[in-house]
Amino acid sequence: MAGRAGSMGGDGGNTIRGGIYHDTVIQAHTVMYGHSERRPPRLLAPPPDVYVDRTAVFAELGRALDERERGEATAPLVVVLTGLPGMGKTATALRWLHRLGPAFPGGHLQDDLAPTGPLGPRDPLAVLERFVTELSGPQGDRPADLAGLAARYRSLTADAPALVLLDNAVNPGQVRPLLPGHPASVVVVTSRFALTGLRASHPRTLTVRLDALDDASGAELLHAVAGGGALDRPALTGVLDACAGLPLAVRIAGARVGELLENGEDLHALARELDDRRTRLEALAVPDDLSVAQVFDAVYAALPPGPARLYRTLGLHPTPEFSRDLVRRLAAADDDVRTLQRERLLEPGEEGRLRMHGLVHDHARAQTLGPDGAVDAYADWYLRRAAAVEWRTSERWRYGPLFARPDELAGVFGSAQEALDAFEADRANVVAVVELAYETGRYAQVWQLCEALRGFFFRRKYHTDWTAVCARGLAAARHGDDRLAVARMHLELAFAHADRDADGDTAIAREHYGHALREATATGHARTVSSALEGLGLLDLRAGDPAAAAGRFERAVAALEGVDHPRGRALLTFHLGRARSAEHRHEEAARLLLRSRTLFAALPDRFNEAKALWQYARARLHADRADEARTPLDEAAELIASCGAPKEEADILLLRGDVLAQEGEREAAETDWQRAAHLYGTLGSPLAAAAQERLGAD
Repeated sequence: MAGRAGSMGGDGGNTIRGGIYHDTVIQAHTVMYGHSERRPPRLLAPPPDVYVDRTAVFAELGRALDERERGEATAPLVVVLTGLPGMGKTATALRWLHRLGPAFPGGHLQDDLAPTGPLGPRDPLAVLERFVTELSGPQGDRPADLAGLAARYRSLTADAPALVLLDNAVNPGQVRPLLPGHPASVVVVTSRFALTGLRASHPRTLTVRLDALDDASGAELLHAVAGGGALDRPALTGVLDACAGLPLAVRIAGARVGELLENGEDLHALARELDDRRTRLEALAVPDDLSVAQVFDAVYAALPPGPARLYRTLGLHPTPEFSRDLVRRLAAADDDVRTLQRERLLEPGEEGRLRMHGLVHDHARAQTLGPDGAVDAYADWYLRRAAAVEWRTSERWRYGPLFARPDELAGVFGSAQEALDAFEADRANVVAVVELAYETGRYAQVWQLCEALRGFFFRRKYHTDWTAVCARGLAAARHGDDRLAVARMHLELAFAHADRDADGDTAIAREHYGHALREATATGHARTVSSALEGLGLLDLRAGDPAAAAGRFERAVAALEGVDHPRGRALLTFHLGRARSAEHRHEEAARLLLRSRTLFAALPDRFNEAKALWQYARARLHADRADEARTPLDEAAELIASCGAPKEEADILLLRGDVLAQEGEREAAETDWQRAAHLYGTLGSPLAAAAQERLGAD
C-alpha cells in the first residue's frame, strides 16, 4: 500500500500514525512493519567559503576518530570546540563535519543552544522536538516530556551513525539529551565554556581549544576576504596587528579593505583607526551587519555584577597580561576570576599568568567612564612588589615611605634571586603603569616607583626602560613641592645613565649628579649630598682622574659625619680603594678594598662583597701580585652566583679565566670564559666579543 499511512481498522486497533512514507506495509496478526524511505535530514549549514589554518586542530580531531575506529565505540564521540567569541568555532566545526558527511548516513543535525546569548540558554526539549520532527515527520503522539522525547530521539538515531552540531552550548545539561543513539555518531559542541561536566557523564569527551591565528594565516584570510590583489604591506601589517589573530576581526577588516580597494582609497587611514585603542573597535564593524564590539557586548551583558566590575577594572590595566596575584587582589571574590575564565574573557598566559585577548582588553576598557581607583590599585601593587625586590637586592637608603615599613616587604620574596626572577614577567607592565600613573597625575606614586625599581634595573641592565622610568620620576617629583624628592630623582637618573655608559651618558650623568648635589645641599640632606659626591667621584675615576675622584670620595665621607650610614661608608671605602689603585698606591688600595669587603660582609651585602673581592684581585694584578688574585676571585664567584647579577658575575669569571690561563690551567680558564661570554651575550654586552676572543686564541 503506497501513500501516506493513516488509521487501519480492525479489532486489534492496529494503527500507523504520523507522516512517515512507506512503500510496503505488512500486517501479521497485530504486528506491522514499515520500511521508511524518508531521506535523513541534512541540516548542517554550508561550510565557510574562505577558511585558513586549524591544521593542528583537524589533525587532533582525526586522531580521535582513528582511536575510536581501532576500538569498540560504545557511545558517540563528543568534541567540545571552545574559545573566545569570534574565534571561528562554528566555522571550524562545519568545515570538519562536512568532510565527514558521507560516512554518516544517519542524518546531519544542527541547532543553536543559545540564539539570544548565554542569558537565555535554549531548553533542550525544544531542540529535541525539532530533531525528532526532522527525523520522523510531524507526529501527534510523540512524548511531551524531556526523558521520553530524548528516548524517542535515541531510537530514531540508533540504526546509523549521525553527525550533530550543537552551537553555543551554555551548560552540559543542554547537551546530554541531544546525544544520538548510534555509538559511532559524532557530536560537535561549540561553546565559550569548557563544559567539563560532560566528562563526568561522557568520559570520551574531547575538548579542543581554538586560539588566535598566526600572522601568516591571518594575512591569508585577510587577502582572501579582501578579494586578493596587491596590498600595501605596512598598512596590512598594522591592520593584522590590530586584529590580534581573531578570525572575526580579520574577516571584518578584510571586508573593509576590499571596499577601500574597490573605491581606490588609502588603506593607511584604516590602519590608523585600528592602531588607536579609542577607535579600534568602531573600525572593526561592518555597518548594519557584523561587529566585534557587538559580540563582546553580548558576553559582557551576561556577566554578574562582580565579574563585570573586575572586567572593567582589568580594562584599565595598561597591558592585557597580568599576574594571577594581581587579578586576585583586584577581585572582590575568587569566583569573579573563575567566571571571567569560564567566559574565556581571561585566558591562561605564560608561566601561570593570565591574559586577555587584545580586542577583549580594548572592549573592557571601553566599558569604563575613565581612570578611577583602579589606577591607584595598580600603582600601589606594582610599587609594593618593586619595593620588595629592591629590599631584597640592596641595603641602600631610600626616601620613599614604603621602605620605612620593611615588615611589609620582607615576606613577598624569599631571596634576591627569587625576587629578580619573579619580577621579570612584570617588567613591561610596571613601565606601562609608571606611564599611566604619570598621565593620570599620580606623581608621588611615579617617583616612588622610580626609586623602587633601581635594584631590578641595575641587576638586570634594562637601561632603556630604566632611563625612561627615571625621566618620568624626575618630571613627577617636579610637580610637587618636595625638593628632596627632586634631588633623589636627579640622583636616580644620573645613576642610570652612568651605569649604561653609552655615548653622551657620562655628560648627562654628571649634569644630574650636579643638580642632585645642589638640591640636597639646599635641603641639608647629608645622605643625598654624600651620594651625589660619590657619583661625581665615580665619573672622575672613569675619566682617568683618580686624584679628583679620591677627593670627592673623601668629601662624601665627611658629609656623613654624625649620620648612621654603615653601607655608605662601606661603599666609599670601596671606591677610595679603587682610586688609590688607579694612582698606583697599591698597598693602600689593597688595605681599603679588603676593609670594604669586611664592611659589606657585616651588613651583609653579598653583591658588593663580591665586587670588593673582584676589585681587590684586579688591584693585586696591577701591583704584579698575580699570586694573590686567585683566592679572592674564587670567593667572589661563589658569592655573586646567588645575586642575580649576570654582568658582575661575567666580569668576575672573565678575570678569573685570565688568571687561570696565566697559571697554565687552560681548560678551567675556557670554562670561565665560556660562561662569561654566555652571560654577556644575554645582556647584549660588547664584552661578549672579548670573552670569545680569548676562547679563539691559541
